[in-house]
Amino acid sequence: MIFQVTAIGTNPRALETTVESVRYWIRRTPGFRHRALVWLVVEPEGYATAPSLYEAWRASGIEVWIVPTGYRTPLGTRGKARALQYACDLRSARGLDGPEVWVYHQDEETCVGEDTLRGIAEFIERRRELLGAGIILYPLDWMPIPSHVQEFTRSYDDLRVLDSLTMPGNPTAGFHGSHFVVRADVEGAVGWDAEGYCPAEDLLFEIRVRARFGSVFGILKGFAYEKGAFTLRDQLRQRRRWIRGITYAVRTSRVLSSRRRLTISYSAISWYSALPSAVVLVASAVLHYGSLLLFTSFFSGFVWISMAAGYIEGARLHRSYMDRPPGALRLFAYGLVGALVDVLAPWYGLVTGTHLTDFIRKDPIPYRVTTAAPTVPRPTPTVTPAIGPDRSFPATVCRGCGGSLSRAERRFYAVAGTDVEEPKCRNCLGHQEWVRFAPHARPVPG
Repeated sequence: MIFQVTAIGTNPRALETTVESVRYWIRRTPGFRHRALVWLVVEPEGYATAPSLYEAWRASGIEVWIVPTGYRTPLGTRGKARALQYACDLRSARGLDGPEVWVYHQDEETCVGEDTLRGIAEFIERRRELLGAGIILYPLDWMPIPSHVQEFTRSYDDLRVLDSLTMPGNPTAGFHGSHFVVRADVEGAVGWDAEGYCPAEDLLFEIRVRARFGSVFGILKGFAYEKGAFTLRDQLRQRRRWIRGITYAVRTSRVLSSRRRLTISYSAISWYSALPSAVVLVASAVLHYGSLLLFTSFFSGFVWISMAAGYIEGARLHRSYMDRPPGALRLFAYGLVGALVDVLAPWYGLVTGTHLTDFIRKDPIPYRVTTAAPTVPRPTPTVTPAIGPDRSFPATVCRGCGGSLSRAERRFYAVAGTDVEEPKCRNCLGHQEWVRFAPHARPVPG
């Protein structure tokens, strides 16, 4: 079982949390009996941001692979697809491309929990399907901002994506490039190579697997835990890459059936039509001209109910992982702003194009790399947001046991002036050290 994290590597804080979540739960998940390897596949510029951290991982047994600058695929693919193809070539050269090897794909912020590893183990032991995908939640570093509220709808939409994915022919578009497990020989057979830059290599990969092996997709139990964009600009750039990836697949894929090409094209057209629909809605309200909506009014109720369900049910999925879930009014307001960005995204992509730099920032605060070996934080996403309502101390995770720091412990560090790179909870710090500074950690009246 190979846990493969493929990324540029320029977000070391997110990458560290991901890697340590895998290492933590491999050792602590009952029933996970597979021999596990952890692979990091990063670009040279990513390695250059934190070489000491990558070397510490290497020394601890993690296999760190840096994609050579001169590496070329037969079709000359670029971006993430190039790194994924390089990993395929590595597995083939090392004899790790047989049917007894499975690969779990992660992005640099894809954390796992016990539920994730239990789901992976059960899927592999079933041996019925060749590729399994699951639901992704976005509670890591969560903040009450529009771009994070909008991610609720993505988790809810995963229910549709998985239902469609397991149908013969997959009548809709949608496939995540992370939180899926695939047999190594299947991945090696279809590969990731594409002509030029492929903005949505995950969708193209799903199309190829289906064309070659048929309906071999199953549902992967257990969540994966990721984080949303930290700014509306990043959200816009991320969605721009998605829509350009859809059009790339429709335009270039030689194995895409005519029926599937039609349904994916319809999905793209539907996304483009969201902005004109919103304009017509506003115009009809301003001009008091109801006949503009004479035909569409029959469908508007279904559309609005579906949108509302995405936010409400998505918020329910995330509620257990958030310290301060948004109220109904804030959920509505932020959801409206986030939806507006999604509405504008395809048109923004149409006039601006997509670039290799469209992969967004995943580290919410500046990260200082130390030369010490990485510690083992708790990977379950129940941590207070790294930038949250209590700004007295930015860190939220104990570097001793990996648990969450309480507000009192955060005030303790803010007052005591302890090194912010090594915060520890009361238990890990020791009783005497805590007693020494505890009076200063109490809130001052007024």
